[in-house]
Amino acid sequence: MEEISPAVAVLLFLEDFARENPSIRKGAKYFTWQKRYDSYEVAYSIVGATVVELLHGGYIDLEVKRGLLRKSVLFTRKRMIPKKYGVMGRGFNAISEYNPTPLNSALFLIFPISRFPAAYLGTYIVEKELKGKDPEELRKDSEMIKYKEELKVLLEDLKRNQPELWEGIKKEVDKACQLVKGKQGYTLYSPLDMLEDKKNENKN
Repeated sequence: MEEISPAVAVLLFLEDFARENPSIRKGAKYFTWQKRYDSYEVAYSIVGATVVELLHGGYIDLEVKRGLLRKSVLFTRKRMIPKKYGVMGRGFNAISEYNPTPLNSALFLIFPISRFPAAYLGTYIVEKELKGKDPEELRKDSEMIKYKEELKVLLEDLKRNQPELWEGIKKEVDKACQLVKGKQGYTLYSPLDMLEDKKNENKN
């Protein structure tokens, strides 16, 4: 099996990672065979599956920090995250190594600017990572199914054994969605895309 990101595995098997939600506004679907699933649960699972695998691989650290009014999750990147992690890895690699950063600030770079960022994160990932690939064939691939099951186990372990961290991750996703909410362009783009475009303009 070619290298596939945890985010894509979640999107291919949404029925294993989110609850159905038939609402046009609150539900999301990315492929013709899918029903609609709760868009926030999809975003939580994309972020959760990615960070739990990165934690497991020793690429990042996550720490729950208690403030006066609220808890936050600090994200620390320990080394370069491989290309396999696609959109999520690219955003996380934009954060300096060993520089503890609120997770929502790292996610802000990744989520596409949209009226519904939680739903459109999946669309953006599909556009960037599944170009030229057949999602139905991937879904039937035995290695892909095995990988999805491994991710499910890692994510369920996180939810069961570190509930405070899991609740914190969900709140960081909520905050990132609020920060990035805006008018959607003809093409989906993230704040990181905008920063990189500006850098390239300055070079020219």
